[in-house]
Amino acid sequence: MIERYRYISNIENILSLNKAVFLVWWRQVGKTTLMKYFQKKYWGVYINFDEISWDILIFKTLKSFLDYINFYFNINLEEENWIFFDEVIRVKNFNVIFKAFKDKYPNKKIVCSASGNYDIVNSIVEGLAWRVIKLEVFPLSFDEFMWFKWKKLEFSQIDENIFNLILPYLLEYLTFGGYPEVVLTNDLNKKFLVLKSIVDSVFEKDLTFFITKQEFPDLKKLIWWISENIWNPFSYEWLSSALWIKVKRLKFYLDLLERSYLIKFLPPFRTDKKIEYNKKSKLYLLDFGIVNYFLGRLLQIKQNITWKDCEMMVFLNLLFKKDFNEQMYYYRKINGTEIDFVIKKWEKLVPIEAKLENKDNIPKVFVYFLEKYKEKVEYFIKTTKWLSFERELNWKKILGIPFWMIGNI
Repeated sequence: MIERYRYISNIENILSLNKAVFLVWWRQVGKTTLMKYFQKKYWGVYINFDEISWDILIFKTLKSFLDYINFYFNINLEEENWIFFDEVIRVKNFNVIFKAFKDKYPNKKIVCSASGNYDIVNSIVEGLAWRVIKLEVFPLSFDEFMWFKWKKLEFSQIDENIFNLILPYLLEYLTFGGYPEVVLTNDLNKKFLVLKSIVDSVFEKDLTFFITKQEFPDLKKLIWWISENIWNPFSYEWLSSALWIKVKRLKFYLDLLERSYLIKFLPPFRTDKKIEYNKKSKLYLLDFGIVNYFLGRLLQIKQNITWKDCEMMVFLNLLFKKDFNEQMYYYRKINGTEIDFVIKKWEKLVPIEAKLENKDNIPKVFVYFLEKYKEKVEYFIKTTKWLSFERELNWKKILGIPFWMIGNI
């Protein structure tokens, strides 16, 4: 097991508040492993609804649900204090059952999981906001990946020699991504098969509840386009024309992919519609292995790092460490001047330029952004290949950070 201490600590803290935990993300990201860790630690009971046919899992009352669990799993939930429900979206009305169960037994420690952020999850979280906290379980960050493969990285340790030692690990991560089972598998052919099984399980087990198998080619074509164009703002109309998918259906597919944690929208940051982009979002896939799977690039480990790799890795690092009160944007003026990412926390802004070059220069767009947003700017970040530096722009710090270490700030 890869012990993911941040999640273990978060789950412990939530349960100590007498709240239920709802783990969400894509399949095989490590949700079940976390649940099994706590089940073993506290001698709880584990119920996996993936083991049962979808069609029969509709319950009219809490009693019928409890009776069924007792019959099928030989578990009396009323006598258990620690309960783990895996893949609950396969119970069509689990939101109703869970609310009734939690209201009746408010002191039980409960952890649930779902492979996706679907309506049934949101209805539980919103309907029992005072009893449930949703926790997203991401693939391994590069920091977690390195901790498992070699050692925990400290920011002060990085120089060119250290970077050259880390480079083989970095290239492996940029090729195969951070899904735990993929990371734990050393054979390259087996890594490909594990990634294939992850993608197949999502399409066969989850997406078939929302679209027909005849629509899979269009969906995969859309994912392929996103893989190739992570840096481009898009319009629904243009993309509809390019992929021959009707706009209404395209919006449905993109919403479904986001709910399934395959993609993430990055909206533009704007306050002045006359000079700043105000409509088109960017799209990112959420794992390097998934990107390379759809692009057919898993025959060997990457040999070099591209600027696309740099931008996507900065995005993923920022997403994986994002606090609940942070929002992420990109910034672009109508004339094309752009800042790759802007983090907004409360009213403070942190503009971030994703660069591979080892230079400590100040991007010109930082000067313009500071003139426009003044005291709202907390500091700037410019990434590099391995160089670390600190400069100032009108008393605002500019931090130079290796692009693969930005999650450690």
